[in-house]
Amino acid sequence: MFRSTSWRIFVISGIFFAMTIIPFSLFLANRFSHFAYSQMGTFNQDRIDEMAERVEYILAKLKWYSLTMHEDRTVQNWMYASADNLLQNASTMRVLTKYLSNEPYIETAYLFSFRKHEVIDSKVGLLSFEEFADQPMLQRIERTPGAFLRYFDHQIGNDTYLALQLPSAPVQKNRDGYLVVLFDKKELQKHLISGDGRADTLLSIVDDRGRLILGERDEHLEETMDSIQPGRKGGSFELSRTGGKAFVNYARMESPEWTIISVTEMKQFREKAGAFKTVIIVCSLLLLAALLLVAYWNSRRFVGPFRRLADQLQRKLGVKGENDYGVIEQGVVMLRDHYPLIKTEYLRQWLLQGRLSDGARAAVARESCLLDYEWLRLAVIKIDSYYEISEQYDFVSRKLLKYAIGNIAEELLGTSERPIEVVDFGTDHLVVLVGTASSLPDPKLTQELKELSRQVSRYVKLDVTIAESEARRVHDDLRKVYDDMNELTLFKFVSGDDKIYVEQDFERYADLHAPIDSAVHESLIQTIRSGKEEKVLAMLDEVFTRLKTMKYTECQFQLKLLLFAMVKSFSKVMSIQSVEGIERHLRQFATLTDVHGWLKEEIGRIIRQLSDQKGFNRKEKLVREIIEYVRYHTHDPMLSVDDIADHIALSAKYVRQLFHEHHGMPLSNFILNERLGKVKELLEQTSMQVTEIAEQSGFQTKSHFFTAFKKATGMTPSQYRDSKADEQMERTRQIAGNSAN
Repeated sequence: MFRSTSWRIFVISGIFFAMTIIPFSLFLANRFSHFAYSQMGTFNQDRIDEMAERVEYILAKLKWYSLTMHEDRTVQNWMYASADNLLQNASTMRVLTKYLSNEPYIETAYLFSFRKHEVIDSKVGLLSFEEFADQPMLQRIERTPGAFLRYFDHQIGNDTYLALQLPSAPVQKNRDGYLVVLFDKKELQKHLISGDGRADTLLSIVDDRGRLILGERDEHLEETMDSIQPGRKGGSFELSRTGGKAFVNYARMESPEWTIISVTEMKQFREKAGAFKTVIIVCSLLLLAALLLVAYWNSRRFVGPFRRLADQLQRKLGVKGENDYGVIEQGVVMLRDHYPLIKTEYLRQWLLQGRLSDGARAAVARESCLLDYEWLRLAVIKIDSYYEISEQYDFVSRKLLKYAIGNIAEELLGTSERPIEVVDFGTDHLVVLVGTASSLPDPKLTQELKELSRQVSRYVKLDVTIAESEARRVHDDLRKVYDDMNELTLFKFVSGDDKIYVEQDFERYADLHAPIDSAVHESLIQTIRSGKEEKVLAMLDEVFTRLKTMKYTECQFQLKLLLFAMVKSFSKVMSIQSVEGIERHLRQFATLTDVHGWLKEEIGRIIRQLSDQKGFNRKEKLVREIIEYVRYHTHDPMLSVDDIADHIALSAKYVRQLFHEHHGMPLSNFILNERLGKVKELLEQTSMQVTEIAEQSGFQTKSHFFTAFKKATGMTPSQYRDSKADEQMERTRQIAGNSAN
C-alpha cells in the first residue's frame, strides 16, 4: 500500500509538472520573442525621433551660423564693392577663414560678387568667374537666385556636399553678392546619423522626392519610400524584400522637409531570439527533471509518516478504512467528535441561535462554568468610532485590541462566584456573559462595568459604550436579549450620555419617533444662501433637537438626507465633495452632539465663502485672478484653461466666456501673448540661448515657438534680438549726440 501510494503521488506530480512547465516555457519563449520585437521597434523609433530632433537642431544652427557669416559687415562690404581693394580682399578672406575654422561641419565657402565678377574660394582664394573651378555652382546662382533657406545637394567631381545659398528670401530677387556654404556630408553623417557601429542597421536621410541626402544608399530605398504612409510624422513597419524581412522606422522633419529612415535586418535578431528561446526551453526541461526528482523524493519522504500514523490508528483505535487516507480520515472524525471545539465558537452559536443544542450544551458544560448557574446577565461592549479604527488598524490589530478589552473585562468582572465568558463577534462589539446565582439587580456589576469603560479608555485608548441586561434564565432565548442590548448601545449616538445603558433605557429608546419633513431641509438651505447665520443656527438647533427624539437608524437616515441636500447645493464649498462620502464622514462621529458641532462650523464656513463670492465686482475679481494666475504660470508648458478653471472653482466654459467678455479676446490668445511678451523681454534683457528662452516661456516645442514668434513679430528670435540691439545702440548714439550739443 505504501509503495503504491508513493508511486501514485510521484506519477501525478510528474504529469502535473510536465503539463505546467512545458506549455509555460513555450508560452514564455514566444512572449519573449514578441516582447523583444516590440521593444526593438520602440527603441529604434525613439532613437530615430531623437536623431530627427538632433538633425533639425544642427541644421537650424548651421543656417543661423551661415546667416551670421553672410551678415558680417566685412563680407557685405566685399560682395557689394564696385572695385577691387587688396586690403578688403585680404580682410574678407581672413574673416571667412575665421568663420570656417569655428565650424567643423563646413567644408568650404564661396563668396560671389557680380559687380566685380569675382569669387572668393575659402580653399583657393580670390578668383575671377572664368578661373573659378566650380562652374556648376556659378551657373546655379545665375540661373536660380536662391530658395528660402533650403539645403540642396551639390556635387564636385566624385564628392557630394550639402549646400546652402545666401541670401535667401521668400521672394526671389537678383542680388549683387552671394554666399554659398558647402557642408561636409561625411562629417554630418558621422555625428548626426551614426548607426552606433551596428552592421545590421542602415540609416538614411531623404528629401520629399525620395532623393538620398545623407547616409548609405540602399538598393531597396525606393521600395521603402513607397511603403511609408504619407502625412504621418513617424512610424514603423515590417518590410518583406529580397534577402529576408527588415524592420523600418522613419521620422519626418519639419524643417527641412526630410525623412530619416532606419532599416534593420531581422535575420540576426531572429537568430538571437531563436537561440534564447532554445535556452529557455532547455532550462525548463532541466527544471522539469529536477522537479521530478524532488517529487519522487518527496513522495518517499513524506508519505511514510502517513503510513505509520494509519498503522497506529488501526492498532490503538481499531479504525477501519480502504486505504491509508481512509483510516486517517476516520480517525479525524473520531477526534472531532470526542474533543471539544473552540469554546468561543460554541458561545457565539448560543447567542446567535438563542438556545443551545444538546451537543453544544455538553461542549460548553465541559469548557465553562456558566451552565452551572441558573441565571445569566448579558453585557454588550460596543467600540465607538469603529470605522476610524478600521481605517487605522488591520484585522489582526483590531482583534488584538478587542482581546485586550476582553482581558480587562475578565480581570474586573470575573470572580470565583461569578464566572464570565467574553465572545468576540468579529465586528464592532464584544459580548460578556455573566453567570449569577440570583435574579436581583447587581449594582456592583454596574459599577464594575463603568470602571471597565474607564480602564479601556485609559489603557487601550478606545471609547466604548456598554449596555447591561437584566438577569435571564440559562434556558431563555438569548438571541432577543443580545439584539436588544446591541441596539441599546446605539442610543449613545442619539442621547450623547456616557453611562451604562440598562433595559429601562431601552423602553424609552423604543418609543422615540419624530420624523422631519423634507421642507425643513429646503428652508434650511435657503436660509444658508441668504447668509443669515443666526437664523440658520437656530433652525439647526431645532433640527437636532428633533433628531434626538428618533431611533438610531431613523436619526442616521435623516442626517444623510440633510447632508445629501447640502452637498447637492454647496458641493463646491463643502468639505464633503460627493454624495458617496456622506456615510463615511458620519461614521467618524461617536455622538449626535459631535455631528451638531461639526455641522455648525461647516455652515458658518459655507456662509462666509458664499458672502465672499458675492458683490458687484465679483466678475472683475475673477478676471484679475485669472490674469494673475496666467502670469504666474507662464513658464508652465502644461498651463490650460482647465487648470485655471479648477483654480477658481468654475467651469472651463464659463471662464472662457467671462474672459472674452472683459478682454475681447480668447483666453488662449492671452496666454500666448503673455508668453511672447516674456520671450521678447528675455531676448532684450538677457543673453540666454533662444531654445532656453523658449523653455522658460512655456513653449512645448521649438517648432511651435519659432512659428508663433515669427507670426507675431515678422522676425525670427535672433533677428528680433539683433534689431532691438541696433535700436538700443542708435538711441545711445542719439543721447550722446544730444549731450555733446
